[in-house]
Amino acid sequence: ADGQRLEAVALPPSYDPTQGELSVHIDPSLAASMAPGLKYLEHYPYECTEQTVSRFLPNVVTYRAFKKLGLERPDLEERLPDLVSFGLQRLYNQQHYDGGWGWWVLDKSDPFLTAYVLLGLIEAQRAGFVVDEGVMERAVNFLQDNLSSPRDVERHWQANRQAFVLYVLAEAGQGDVGRTVTLFGQRDVLDTFGKAYLALALGLLEPEKPTRVNTLLSDITGDAIVSATGTHWEEEQVDYYAMNTDTRSTAIVLTALARLDPGNALAPNGVRWLMAARKDGHWETTQETAWAVIALTDWMVATGELEGAYNWHVVVNGDLLGEGSVSRENVTDTVELQIAVAELLAEEVNRVVIERWPPEEKEAGTGRLYYSLYLRYFKPVEEVTALNRGIIVSRRYTLADCAVGEQQDCPAVDQAGVGDV
Repeated sequence: ADGQRLEAVALPPSYDPTQGELSVHIDPSLAASMAPGLKYLEHYPYECTEQTVSRFLPNVVTYRAFKKLGLERPDLEERLPDLVSFGLQRLYNQQHYDGGWGWWVLDKSDPFLTAYVLLGLIEAQRAGFVVDEGVMERAVNFLQDNLSSPRDVERHWQANRQAFVLYVLAEAGQGDVGRTVTLFGQRDVLDTFGKAYLALALGLLEPEKPTRVNTLLSDITGDAIVSATGTHWEEEQVDYYAMNTDTRSTAIVLTALARLDPGNALAPNGVRWLMAARKDGHWETTQETAWAVIALTDWMVATGELEGAYNWHVVVNGDLLGEGSVSRENVTDTVELQIAVAELLAEEVNRVVIERWPPEEKEAGTGRLYYSLYLRYFKPVEEVTALNRGIIVSRRYTLADCAVGEQQDCPAVDQAGVGDV
């Protein structure tokens, strides 16, 4: 928000002053930070059904969010038509006669995968792409025919799948209120991400009756794990059928909070944890990356950060390091600032002040400012000692013609002659 944040940066007792730096990254929104994740999905090397959908689903969700606000994303606008067209044609060709999809074209139709494909088709259509209505109708019919009866959702993975299918049917405008409410009565068998799907479904089907949604969100937030790195959720067991991980669960929960309870105090720290969980700009699996991008896009829409407008500056120990202004035109641009370690204070804490304030014509700024600080320093080489963290690598040499008995090892040698093995 408008105002100041003070961060303290302390250097270690000894370091090499000739190299290293403090980097300060200023992000006007999460959009710039999400670009590597979108690119990772586009260029993923395999082409099963799930990966085909994951390549374009998060992209069209992000594109639609920008389009809705009248913002431009030339990078998406240029490559998205071909990406979506390729994905849709591939999915059309792989749809089975029963209306479903399997992992591969010859595999049996799977309700979970079919629901994921249908969700991709729905989002592509909402983003303005032409989608074959017949393909979507057959997919809806397959899912409706394969909904489980209440007695068949006794195990957690069965209940999770039922929740996801019901959510996607609700997104398609073909929701089943009766089965959704029935599953709410069996919610104890659901994993956390399954409860999030069910909350999303009920939010669409009962927008004027939030009691059940609030109950589910209360259950979900009660299971949150809060730590210094943010807030996340962990499952008691892995749902392999849904390719689930704790990172994926956290992303799906954040999606539910962004859409149903954007003012929830846990949501910003859920964003923080997800961003910290990335490696090389993306998450570990295609499912993690797809749902994380969807969740962060929903969060950007909920917070209004895509329409950010404010001024900012960064001051280190009283000296200006950098400044700028945020508007709709540069809301996706990251600013990177650096100061050499040699210019930092060695004997006392360095004071880094990040401040933002509204434009002249406004009383308050809009949007959000995200910042990250990275300190890189080098210790004197003579102080770098060997560490023992429980893993030991050792090497020993013995003569190959050693004939010691089974109860004894051959003795190690520390020299050998020419021709010895």
